[in-house]
Amino acid sequence: MEPLFSLLFLLLLPRPSWLYSLHNCSTDATDSRKINCSEHKLSRIPSDIPKSAKYLSVYHNNIQWIRQSDFSGLSELQTLKLGRNQISHIEDAAFSHLSSLTELYLDRNRLANLTDHMFTGLSNLTVLGLRSNKINHISELAFAPLTKLLEIVLWDNLLSSMSDIVNIVLLCPLLKSLDLTQNPLTSIESEQFPFPLNITFLDLSMTPLSRFSLHSDVFPHLQTLDLSNIHNDLQWDVSDKAFLKSLRTLDLGLTGFTNETYQSIFQSLDSPKDLNLRGVGRLDEGLLDWACGIQTLEILDLSFNNILVLKDSLLLPCSNLTELVLSVNILRDLGPSSLQMLTRLSWLNLGGTLLKGVFRNMTRLTELDLQSESVTEMLLYEGASRGRSQLQKFFNLPSLQTLRIIVSKGVCSAFTKGLLQGLDDLKVLSWRGCFQGDPDSKALHHTPQLFRPLTVLQTLDLSSNQLKSVDFLSEADLTQLQTLILKSNDLSVINDRVFEALPSLRYLDLSDNTFACNCSNADFIDWVIRNTQVYVNRAYQYKCESPESHQGALLLEFDYRWCWESVGLFCFLCSSALVLLTLFLTFLHHFLRFHLLYGFYLLRAFLYHRQQRGCAEIYDAFVSYNVHDEEWVYRELLPELEGRQGWKLCLHHRDFEPGDSTAPFMIRLTFNHSSVLKH
Repeated sequence: MEPLFSLLFLLLLPRPSWLYSLHNCSTDATDSRKINCSEHKLSRIPSDIPKSAKYLSVYHNNIQWIRQSDFSGLSELQTLKLGRNQISHIEDAAFSHLSSLTELYLDRNRLANLTDHMFTGLSNLTVLGLRSNKINHISELAFAPLTKLLEIVLWDNLLSSMSDIVNIVLLCPLLKSLDLTQNPLTSIESEQFPFPLNITFLDLSMTPLSRFSLHSDVFPHLQTLDLSNIHNDLQWDVSDKAFLKSLRTLDLGLTGFTNETYQSIFQSLDSPKDLNLRGVGRLDEGLLDWACGIQTLEILDLSFNNILVLKDSLLLPCSNLTELVLSVNILRDLGPSSLQMLTRLSWLNLGGTLLKGVFRNMTRLTELDLQSESVTEMLLYEGASRGRSQLQKFFNLPSLQTLRIIVSKGVCSAFTKGLLQGLDDLKVLSWRGCFQGDPDSKALHHTPQLFRPLTVLQTLDLSSNQLKSVDFLSEADLTQLQTLILKSNDLSVINDRVFEALPSLRYLDLSDNTFACNCSNADFIDWVIRNTQVYVNRAYQYKCESPESHQGALLLEFDYRWCWESVGLFCFLCSSALVLLTLFLTFLHHFLRFHLLYGFYLLRAFLYHRQQRGCAEIYDAFVSYNVHDEEWVYRELLPELEGRQGWKLCLHHRDFEPGDSTAPFMIRLTFNHSSVLKH
């Protein structure tokens, strides 16, 4: 009977909602069709992926083989990430079910050859990532199905022949972006390309490139050229300036060219917008003058260059700059006009730069990064020049929206009352470091945009705060909260009723907590499985920390149903006992009520007798009589026994308090004399 009862109990329980809790995958907080199956040691593609998925990441697993059946039914998938697996073989037409796929990433695998039918069916693919494989050969028709391909990344492969590259661009007429980073290519020359290319982005960084010789008719639309991290000298041979007329971004960061090569490159530029010269190493004053003399520049990166002095006149031609990076230099001072002339500047990065200066006239600056001792030195400099106690409007940047400050470990800054004055539009503040004394609470009064009422809060992240309970959320009035992240805390028991106070909640993440696998979490486990409103991220990966018998087990595998079954059995036994007791008492009252009353009085007499044992008796006898004998008792009996013989009698009408029961005295008659009255 008991197994049958258990079976019926299990059948009546609601079934799990697989849409909201996948076994080996998780769903994005804002889009339920975005599935993440990364880092689960999977050996093949999971079979429970929703058919409505549009984004699927199976990154960093142990998949070695892609089969034709792996993606069956996923006709709506648009982005597929298979990076960092062990994939060495892909069956022909394995992606044929993915007719809607636009982005495919196969980075960090073991592919060596790209076969003719590998990409069959991917007629809508626009982005293909093949970074960090071992590709050394591409079949002649491998890219034939990819007629809409716009971008291909071949970073860190073994392609040494330009014939493979030419074949790719020949079969993909719409190709705009070509990334050949860290391939063993030694030269790029016009003769290798028999026709003009539509390429707008060309990345040749980290290649052993030694010769770059092109004409304008090869890349007539080139906008971005990346030559960074080329350490050997480059033979730059651009015969006509028209080749670089369309160029907007040039990255020469961490290169080791000669001064003549740099000058040749700068002279070839027509009207670039973005120039990256980070860590060049040979950026002397002359080259710096050449670089900063480009009047069309809007973005300039001069970081990691050991620049000592930034002359007032240096940046004068760059009046159109909107972004300037001077991080990690050894600037000790900025000329009075060095930065103030850059009225269009919206982002300035001075991280790790030892400078002393004031931000003035930068009315358009919206983002500022400060790092290391620069913050402390600037504060000390300003405090010394105008009086430390009267430090006001240090920044004075009315358009600044993002301020990031990182102070070196062991270096403390003063968070004074007027420090943030003038930052009326500040919306993001990140301050990492220590303070001298307690921060002044009034300092934040100057930044009204930083704080909003909690009733409009939509995302709350309280990760890594050692929280032991979430009950406080029920009183926070978070009516519009949609995303709640509570990762890496000390939560062992979750009160599911808290979520009733969060009516708009759609995403919950409780990963890396110390869950208890006992009946205290039964309601929460049931809520996770049954609810169809809140997606609980990685719910099937939550592990138990207590008790010891369940340590390391999965929380959702805890058989919480038996908690409910025990409670039901307990309630059944209690209610049955109550019914039986009621019936028994009713029977006694109906058939034995007089016997019970008599027994009650006997009990009272017995208790009274025990209470009076060992004490002097008050009465010698109790006289029980009929009302018709009352006259005789008072006229003859009382005078005889009390008057002549010295007895002490107890009479009901004389010696009892009104309302007292006479039963105990009727039963207990005490005689201290042996004589008996004779009538």
